[in-house]
Amino acid sequence: MNIRNATYKDAPAIRSLLDALGYKTTMSLLVNQLETLFGSDDHHVFVYELHQEVVGFISLHYMPQLAFDGELAFISYLSVDESVRDQRIDKALEQYVTQQALKRKCDRIQVHCMDWRAPEHKFYKQQGYQEYPNFYTKRLIYAE
Repeated sequence: MNIRNATYKDAPAIRSLLDALGYKTTMSLLVNQLETLFGSDDHHVFVYELHQEVVGFISLHYMPQLAFDGELAFISYLSVDESVRDQRIDKALEQYVTQQALKRKCDRIQVHCMDWRAPEHKFYKQQGYQEYPNFYTKRLIYAE
């Protein structure tokens, strides 16, 4: 197992893995977003390499909480190549970021998973996550 910090060289693989999740993005946007994340201690992108090829990635963000002593860790993306899904790479990535969150003394870790991703719901529940209803999102449209 080789989990490491992502680099710019991983952008094509990450883009492909995002595409598999249904998120279409341009390479320039992805590189710009990675540049923002790479410049912060509060945001991390980790990749899983198998035979020197990136086959999975996970992104993790830390947020302070006004009412709690520990930070909140938030997984924004987790994707593993379909060809290696049976190798539990998703579990290894999730466990890795859980350890990272514990090192930061986070008191919880959250992930948002769309309703139509039922197999992923089962995965997260197997990892000890509990469903918290009433998570609301407001889409914003801004003028340039």
